[in-house]
Amino acid sequence: MRKVSKVIKATLMEFSKLPFEEKELLEAARLVRRNAQAPYSHYWVGAAVRSESGKIYVGCNIERASYTQTVHAEDAAVTAMIKTEGRGTKVTAVATVHGPEGKEISFSDKTEPPKVCKIDQLCFACGQCLQLIWENCLGDTKVMLLARTGWGEIAKTTIGDAYPMRFGPEDLGVDYRKLKAIS
Repeated sequence: MRKVSKVIKATLMEFSKLPFEEKELLEAARLVRRNAQAPYSHYWVGAAVRSESGKIYVGCNIERASYTQTVHAEDAAVTAMIKTEGRGTKVTAVATVHGPEGKEISFSDKTEPPKVCKIDQLCFACGQCLQLIWENCLGDTKVMLLARTGWGEIAKTTIGDAYPMRFGPEDLGVDYRKLKAIS
């Protein structure tokens, strides 16, 4: 018998210490979060994705009474990217900002962080959205994920760490890189 294991890593830091490109992505997610439509969960989520071209696309969660038709913020942002740049467009970074309905999120607001922070206290995206991100990062496990924690720090990880046991297009013999839009 053989065992296989992986160490999952994330970094916590203050917003002010981030590079400009990461601050810009988080700020875009924070602003679009205000447009969330979440009358059932009362939990607003904003997401911003950066494409390989450097453009930023945003999305927010939009809930429906049937629940199954609910649109996740990350899905809305990736869909906007593909709609604009075409199939085969690569996601290079994703930022999410989330919290209770109506609560204005600020990157300067902080509460006391947990004395011991565990990896399961960090929320980058749900499983469905991690799958979506994986399928649109074109096999690049180093695509960065950023999220504001409930206590105000910024958590950083990669899709490879956040979604370690992936299933994607390559498992079906599909290479998204070859699916570029027709010019």
